[in-house]
Amino acid sequence: MGDVLVDTSAWITALRGTDPAVRQCVDRLLENDRILFCGVVAMELLRGMRPPERRELLPLFEALSFVELDRADWRSAGELLNTLRSEGREIPATDALIAALCLRHGAALFSLDKHFDRIPELKRFAADDSG
Repeated sequence: MGDVLVDTSAWITALRGTDPAVRQCVDRLLENDRILFCGVVAMELLRGMRPPERRELLPLFEALSFVELDRADWRSAGELLNTLRSEGREIPATDALIAALCLRHGAALFSLDKHFDRIPELKRFAADDSG
């Protein structure tokens, strides 16, 4: 099973090829079977895919290790959002769910979104960590 959840921002950057280091990192993670996939990221990616991209990418996504949200993740995400808001720090609810999954599974998160830095207990993965 994988140990790195790749967030939507990193997938999009890798798939578009706009940052060669991110593309190379995702490729290495795929080669080493290290990627975790989740429904939130799937939903966000599917929202923007055109039919040719769907035909190419859906089989790849189906082959990845998949982690499901459970009741504890919803609660953890809500608690995280509450704590962050009380500290004057906000993140999208979908990203709180992604963070909750990473925390429960002990996975690192590969994301280009800086707002995840607001969660100190979340392990972050950097493109230069893959190699």
